[in-house]
Amino acid sequence: MGTEKYVSEVKTVAYEQGVVYQKLSNLENLKPLLKPENIEKVREQIPNAPEINIEDFEATPDNCSFKISPIGKVGMKIVEREPEKTIKLTGDGTVPFQFYFWIQLVAVDDSSCKLRLTLHADLNPMIKMMVNKHLKDGIDKMAEAISRIPFDLNGDSSGEIES
Repeated sequence: MGTEKYVSEVKTVAYEQGVVYQKLSNLENLKPLLKPENIEKVREQIPNAPEINIEDFEATPDNCSFKISPIGKVGMKIVEREPEKTIKLTGDGTVPFQFYFWIQLVAVDDSSCKLRLTLHADLNPMIKMMVNKHLKDGIDKMAEAISRIPFDLNGDSSGEIES
């Protein structure tokens, strides 16, 4: 098996770096954002975004699991945090390959930051043939979707994503 590296485009997030880090570094914060209506709103804003359904989301601050179509059950856990800069996650054994996923944040000014995602995946040649293109496209679409999340922790806590 070989390790493949997928790096997203750098995206600008219209929220302060610390606020974005605080939201993303606690996996429990993702639950309201993963409501079907919020996923649909984000998908509509991203050209050629695949239709995905996330169900049975469960989380603690450090772990989460969910069913995602068409993949099946996925589990992740945070293995390292560098406050306000980096969040590193890995699989919990429910995915058919080992991966490491990094979320990197860099401040631009007091009201925005840059975001980049990196995925390191140990793929055998057969799985790589099947998922390589999807992972290349998916990492950019995921970065775009994250950049559109309403990170204002002091605002509306309903988790509604604005169109």
